[in-house]
This record gives sequence, C-alpha cells and structure tokens, in this order.
Amino acid sequence: MITRFKTIRLALGALLAAFFLAGAVQAADVKDGRAMVTPAKDDRYSIDGFTFGKAELFGYISDLKDTKKITGLVLKNGKKASDEQKRVIGSVGKGLQIEAFFLDGKQLVPIVAE
Repeated sequence: MITRFKTIRLALGALLAAFFLAGAVQAADVKDGRAMVTPAKDDRYSIDGFTFGKAELFGYISDLKDTKKITGLVLKNGKKASDEQKRVIGSVGKGLQIEAFFLDGKQLVPIVAE
C-alpha cells in the first residue's frame, strides 16, 4: 500500500515537472507581447522548438494569441529570410489581426500584407 502511494506521488511529481518545463519552453519565444519566429529551410518556420509549415504556423500563432495574448509576430534573421517567408508572416499577422515585423539587425521593420 505504501509503495503504491509513493509510486503515485512520484508520477504526479514528474507530471507536474513536465507541465512546468513545457510552460517555460513555450514562453521563451514570446518577447514584449510578440511571438519570435525563426526562418527555417524550405519555407518553414521555427518557434518554441517546433518547426512548422505556413498552415501549422497560423494555427500555432492563433493559439498563442488566445493563450499568451500576443499582439505581434516577429520574423527573426529578416535578412536571411526569403521574400516568401516574409510574405507569409505578413499574411499570418493580417489574418489574425496582429502586427507583423521582420528583424533587420536590431530594428523592427513592419511587414505590410497585400
């Protein structure tokens, strides 16, 4: 009986630790209310340790808008990003009614979606 109680307690402790670490990782790529996205190969995007295509990115950013109350989206390494990646970030921002930028050095450059 005591062994079963200890096992359950350890399992719950491990579960709580996993939730805490997952929350810490997710918060890492949100700064000043803006989600920080890194361009990846093949017109993909990385955020919070995940790599997404444009449709998945839209869904993930939509979730961050609801849960983390983000107000903007920033494409890091803007000089290395393709024009298509910049266009997609602008489109996601417009679709979710949040600001969209790319980072040029230390300056935020607005992306205006067509």
